[in-house]
Amino acid sequence: MSDSQAGPSIIEIFAGTLGIILSAVCIVGFFVAGFAIDYIDERIEDDCDSTTGQVGQAIGADEGQCDEGSATRDILALIRIPILVLGIAFGLLSIFATYQS
Repeated sequence: MSDSQAGPSIIEIFAGTLGIILSAVCIVGFFVAGFAIDYIDERIEDDCDSTTGQVGQAIGADEGQCDEGSATRDILALIRIPILVLGIAFGLLSIFATYQS
């Protein structure tokens, strides 16, 4: 029996499975980042953009939490789309690795 008729090798199956797992993790990460961004926006709106929050920022009572929240939100917004693209790429590569003929 030749190699072309033998079916996928163990390495191809492992690569495909690993790619699917990484793809799923990246896509779930995309959605989790979206939920985190919404949560941080809500907290900033409630705690920092209100009159009380602005006074707390001015006197330093917030201990820099509003600035840290804004920075974290910006980082999440920056990496959200690349995570999705990476998840799609892993999915496509896993399909290619598993089903190449």
